[in-house]
Parts: sequence; C-alpha cells; structure tokens
Amino acid sequence: MQGLGYLLILVFTVLNLGESMLVKAYAKRFGVGGMLMNAVISLFAALFFLGSDFIDPETRGLYVPLEMLPLALLNCCLFASGFYFTFLAFKIGPYGLTRLIASFSLLFSIFYGILFLHEETTALTYIGIAMIFSAMFMLNYNPRAKREGNGATVQEENGVSLKWLVFLLISVFSNGFITILTKLQQIRFENTCSNEFQIISIGGSFVLLFVLGLIIDRDKLSSVAKNGLLYGLGAGICNGAKNFVALAIYLCLPLSTVSPVKTGVGMISAFLVAVLFYKEKYSTLQKLGVLLGAVAVVLLAL
Repeated sequence: MQGLGYLLILVFTVLNLGESMLVKAYAKRFGVGGMLMNAVISLFAALFFLGSDFIDPETRGLYVPLEMLPLALLNCCLFASGFYFTFLAFKIGPYGLTRLIASFSLLFSIFYGILFLHEETTALTYIGIAMIFSAMFMLNYNPRAKREGNGATVQEENGVSLKWLVFLLISVFSNGFITILTKLQQIRFENTCSNEFQIISIGGSFVLLFVLGLIIDRDKLSSVAKNGLLYGLGAGICNGAKNFVALAIYLCLPLSTVSPVKTGVGMISAFLVAVLFYKEKYSTLQKLGVLLGAVAVVLLAL
C-alpha cells in the first residue's frame, strides 16, 4: 500500500501543476471576474465527484449524515477562500514563488497528524521535516530582485508586494485546514461518505463564489463565459481529480508522512516548471533548497 501511496502522490503533483498553470494562464491573459471564474472551477470539480459517486454500483447514490454537514459547510468556506485568493495571488505575483510559498499549506497537517492523531514517527521523520522547513526557507529567501554582475535577474520582483503576500497567506491557511478537515472527516465517519463530503464542500464553494460573483463581478459575467469556460473546465477537472487522489493517498499513508512528501515533491516540481516553462531565475541558495527538499523526500519515504 505504501508504494501505491507514493505513486499517487506523483499523480497528485501532476494534477496540481495542471490546475495551477491553467489558473495562472487565465489570470495573466484575462484577469477579470475572479469570483465567477473560480465558481466555474468549483462547479466542474464538484461534478467530478458527483459523477464518480455513481460509477460504482455498490456506492451509487448520496449518503449525507446530518452530523457531517457542519464540517462540510466549514470546508466549503475554506475551499471558496482557497480558490479565490490563490487566483488573486497568481494574478499579481510570479508563478514559481507563489507555488513555493503555497507549499506551506501542507505543513499544517504534519503537526496535526503527529500531535492529535498520534501517528508513528521515527528519527528520519523529524529530520525530513526539519529539512523541508530549511528547504522552504532557502527557496523563499530574499524575494526582492537582485542583480548579478552581468545584469541578469536572480529573482523576479514583478508582482511581489504586501498585497500579494496577504492573498497568498490567506490561501495557505485555507488550503492547510482543508487537508486537516478532509482527514478528520475520513476518521470520524470511518472512510464513508467521503465523496459526499467533497461534493458539499466544493459544490458549496461554487454556490458561494457564484452568488458573490454576481454581486461583485456581475459586469464580468459575459467575459468569463466567453473566455473562462475552457480554463475552468480544465482546472476544475484537475482539482476534482487531485482531491479524489488525495482521498486515496490518505488511505495508504499516514498524514504525517503524506504532507511532507507532498510538500517536498510539490516544491521541486514547482521550481522546475518555474525555471523551464516560465523562465524565472533563482539564486544558488534557492537551488540548494530544491536539492535539500529532494533529499528530505527520500528520507521521509524510507
């Protein structure tokens, strides 16, 4: 089961990259109607879970315990916040640095798993976690632009501002608690009605974002409908599939292992995409941070 869990983490990472690149592409090219655009993403992500719930004849149909509703409704607000503020951060900030700092969200669940779920740990677990923190510090060190002797930019300054950081931190906290609530739901309801939990959480975020979008971005509705549907379809499917895979990962690996490994793999992949696809420049210290993150992943997987 552990081998399958690590394979699923790679699948999760690819889907996460696909979603973030589609959101960044729309935000950079059009950048309007953020509430409505993320409502579209939420809708397609929720439809993914709704469709998957009816594929298996043994689980066909919806089962929603009333005691699960408060947890799901709280998760719905977190999803709406995570969707929207991630979009705003991508809109005004660089892709790589946004993704690297966003990786902090997965660290919330590390300490939740260790402190509250009392998951088994070893010395390598704590060494790997410490290395992940060190790698993140190195990757995010000195976000302001510096210039080398030949005039080349070491780190882009464009879009890195207090507003960008506020948007990103709200997204980090929202996504961090989503991971915790998802695991909590699985434990409390013994791995039943997980699809229903996601349907209510993500579907509720669609309703919330759509209503707020009609109030705030009503004049952008036609633009989002014309330019955002394909982006929203792709990002929504990636998000739904990513969350579906995450449920399976939590069944294969303990939360205190899943979170740091996902964080390390996510950091490395985001760095590579930023350098190879977006042509962003990084310092030697930040490159060493990527290497440290890779070593941490190996330790945590042992």
